[in-house]
Amino acid sequence: MAERHKKTIPADIGGEPAGPVDPVDHGMKFWERQANGLRSVLQRKRVTTTDQLRRAAEDLGDRYAKLEYFERTTLALRTVLLEKSLITEESLAAKMAEVRKRFDVPRKKELPVKKQPKKAKR
Repeated sequence: MAERHKKTIPADIGGEPAGPVDPVDHGMKFWERQANGLRSVLQRKRVTTTDQLRRAAEDLGDRYAKLEYFERTTLALRTVLLEKSLITEESLAAKMAEVRKRFDVPRKKELPVKKQPKKAKR
């Protein structure tokens, strides 16, 4: 009997039961379009690469499967921009507070991201 393939990254779900696929296009929420546009521009301008974003998404570990696609890709983009020191936690928190106030968005009880320890520059 062949040995079962070991799962090495969160996206490695081949062969696992997945249930039915929803073929309906549900469109994109406003923030998803904005985040997708930002990611697209940053990749086109070569600020980030697909490989960097994929690695950052895979680094989410167990959280990967609990997040929706645009949550994963946005968190990956956040991680890469922080690692490259293009943004800081403080500047991001300040901008998010400004936007929440402007649009009267309540702060969720628990954010999908916990502060990550700083990684060594590569």
